[in-house]
Amino acid sequence: MKKQIMLGGLLLLLGSCAPQNKANAPNAIDIAASLEHLTELKISQLGKQIRYIPLETTDSSLIGNSYSIKLSKGRIFVSTNGRCLSFDKQTGKYLGSIGHKGEDPKGYSNASCFIHPHTNNLYFYRQPDKLVKYDTKGNYLGQVNLPQKISPSLYFTFSDSLILAHYGEGIGQPQASALLYFNEQGEIKDSLPEFANPGNPMGMDQISSINVFKQLPGNANIGGLIYINYQNGTMTVLPIDQPSLWLSNGSIRFRKAFNDTIYDIKGHEATVHTTFHTRQWHFPAEKMGQKEDTDKYIVITSILETPNHLFFISLQGLYDKKKPFYGIYDKEKHITYMNDATVGLTDDLTHFMPFYPITCTEEGEYAALLEIGKIDEWMDKNPGIVQEGKLSFLQEINEESNPVCVIVGP
Repeated sequence: MKKQIMLGGLLLLLGSCAPQNKANAPNAIDIAASLEHLTELKISQLGKQIRYIPLETTDSSLIGNSYSIKLSKGRIFVSTNGRCLSFDKQTGKYLGSIGHKGEDPKGYSNASCFIHPHTNNLYFYRQPDKLVKYDTKGNYLGQVNLPQKISPSLYFTFSDSLILAHYGEGIGQPQASALLYFNEQGEIKDSLPEFANPGNPMGMDQISSINVFKQLPGNANIGGLIYINYQNGTMTVLPIDQPSLWLSNGSIRFRKAFNDTIYDIKGHEATVHTTFHTRQWHFPAEKMGQKEDTDKYIVITSILETPNHLFFISLQGLYDKKKPFYGIYDKEKHITYMNDATVGLTDDLTHFMPFYPITCTEEGEYAALLEIGKIDEWMDKNPGIVQEGKLSFLQEINEESNPVCVIVGP
């Protein structure tokens, strides 16, 4: 019977045991060669159009310093201060909040939402083993059962009636690692057990410290990495809010944390779709967790895929150096371009601020939020900017305003 799939993804631990490469000619992204020829990255390499949408500022819609954003077909959802705020995608008008945090039957534990690409329904994690579901108007639609208890750090996206979720390990929380198919009642229908986490995780009593590195330049308190230091001197790293499962042109993509391979998932089979070639900078599996003599190695930390491009972030010196690079892989030309991520993407469409993508849609949009303080800083360094046309929004905002959403589209 043809499977209809609802995708889910969890934050994953380092390391993986990959299935055999079944693809005849997988795409290859040459990181090593691109690093030797860094170049300026421009917004026009991702899209031909750019829009700036000031998000309406009211007492009920204030966006805090920490947030995450998602786009649907007609709305912008911002998760901040324990709430999920909804804004009109065209005008930025505040449309209300979706659900609420709480222990009542309709409450959720985490305000970060996961959007079903067909129904636009929103799903939120509820400890320890459920999702709660709402429509875009904030109407409660019930609960979804999960077949296993999971870490509260999740990433989900949806399509139709089955869930495909990757069950990894949380902090000091041993679990089998596998891709599981299950329905909304929590009934497991299929699995891909070959994606396993080798070895035993450290227990909570062996942790000496936990730190967070905000690795996305230009965007405060978004994404990043959790560093778990153990008493024996080793370390584990977990990515924050970075998908391991996503849809691309109707296909299912899967990548374990920091792995060099992106897989296509069909039923209970995984085939290689894309590989990152880091060559002399490849991080040897046996050195994962070691801080000494690993500064030169490179790992891929985050991926945003649209029909024409694959945008990625790589990090040199995972444990100490922490030097991030942006990369754009042009699928049509089969060319990879990279730069220093702190510079961002040059705005060659409106000649405004650099662009630091933090989310994307399957339709080909990339988006980020421009914080008012950073806009003011840039304006001070670039006086005389013409506040007309696409930049006319600058006349509408002030220091008390919510951030401005910038969307780059095909």
